[in-house]
Amino acid sequence: MKIPTIILKSSALTLIMLSLCMTSCSSDDSRVAEEEAPAYIAETKANLVGEWVLINSTINRENIPTADFEMLKETRANFYDNNTYSLVYKSRSESASGSTTSTNTQEGTYSVAGLNQVSFFNSSSEIEYIADQLQITTTSTSSDGVVQLQVDVFVRSDSEELKEKEAEEEEVEVAEEEQDNSAATNNTYDGTAVIAKLLGEWEISGETDACLMKNTITFAAETFEIIQHKTTFNRTNLLAYNLSVSYPMPSIFSGSVTKGNETVTFDTQADCQFVKKSELEYTVIDEETIVLKKSSKAKILLVDDATLKLVISYSDMNGEAKGIEFIYKKV
Repeated sequence: MKIPTIILKSSALTLIMLSLCMTSCSSDDSRVAEEEAPAYIAETKANLVGEWVLINSTINRENIPTADFEMLKETRANFYDNNTYSLVYKSRSESASGSTTSTNTQEGTYSVAGLNQVSFFNSSSEIEYIADQLQITTTSTSSDGVVQLQVDVFVRSDSEELKEKEAEEEEVEVAEEEQDNSAATNNTYDGTAVIAKLLGEWEISGETDACLMKNTITFAAETFEIIQHKTTFNRTNLLAYNLSVSYPMPSIFSGSVTKGNETVTFDTQADCQFVKKSELEYTVIDEETIVLKKSSKAKILLVDDATLKLVISYSDMNGEAKGIEFIYKKV
């Protein structure tokens, strides 16, 4: 049977239309992919280019001691528009002749393959770009032959996380220093009458924070115990007492450590997650001024028989001298 010509023409037309549609759809998909890929790459590169600051460092999963990290945290990573980068590591080492600092620079190139996908070249370390953070892993061997795995975590210098961390580091606490306070050491004032007024417990006054309101000072004849409460704590607080935790910090964590005259308790499930008890020696240098024997940053002023003023001096991030005052009332 002969198939009508009109049907053949119709079938041919249908095939041509399907072919054009498939070609058009394929072209559209290809064009979309071509347009999206550069956008992803541009976004990732924009997030990468700039200065990065070291915020955490571990060796074999243990946090680096605070004294060493004070120098190491000056480490910087810089990424440039021309697909090059540089890492400038600052470190401290101890020897028989004393403490020395060193600078190690690594330079290389990088390539952005897609959204948050970056390949790094010319580096002796493994560099990963993970969730807006840089993680650099370095393997080395110590002088005694132990293999060390160092993991350094960086965030952008303009990130909110770093701003919060810097604000946290400005928090002021009462603490002893290593050197004696000359005002207390050279004192000849007979403070017997003032001490008689100080003896006993004093409570903080005029505060609205629920944890801060729990702060107390209890005076004995030559020492006083101060208990300080904070709603939360941060990694800086933990490092100050050589407590090692994973990064990022776990949501549930508790621990207690005694360091010298201080006992600090950390507990993420407590109403006041940070509690610090310190026993400090003091000296009365005149009828209204009490100073710590081993700190020049804090002093207590006896306003009247029932009122104390705790004055703490400190330096902010720019090195400017600042002070903060707390009022205590006799219980």
